[in-house]
Amino acid sequence: MSRVYNFSAGPAVLPEEVLREAAEEMLDYNGTGMSVMEMSHRSKAFQEIIETAEADIRELMNIPDNYKVLFLQGGASQQFAMIPMNLMKNGVADYIVTGQWAKKAAAEAEKYGKVKVSKHNCEPKLDLIKEIQQDAKLNDVSNNIELLMDRF
Repeated sequence: MSRVYNFSAGPAVLPEEVLREAAEEMLDYNGTGMSVMEMSHRSKAFQEIIETAEADIRELMNIPDNYKVLFLQGGASQQFAMIPMNLMKNGVADYIVTGQWAKKAAAEAEKYGKVKVSKHNCEPKLDLIKEIQQDAKLNDVSNNIELLMDRF
């Protein structure tokens, strides 16, 4: 069988050595007698996994100790809710809608406050800054770059 390389949004190509290691650990992760998918998120083994992952991401991205690292489930569309929930402190936001993804983000933000759509179906331009609401605590621009291929 030849390998398929997935370049679509979401899951991506993993190195074969990573896949082989995961396969080997599927029945017995690090001598625990179970896979990571079966163990409690409160177990010592899982705590070691999460602590190592946090240390690695801090080192890789140079994240200082005064910042928190959050591991959250969900995909990019979940961010359409999380961004206004966390950043739209006064319930007011500006969204520059340039396409389908930005339209979805603005619609989700409307559940959390007043959203002004500055432009619709246009490329963002610097002169749009003039249209931003004075009381907006969140300004969102979603670029709509999509690859129309998902495998080679």
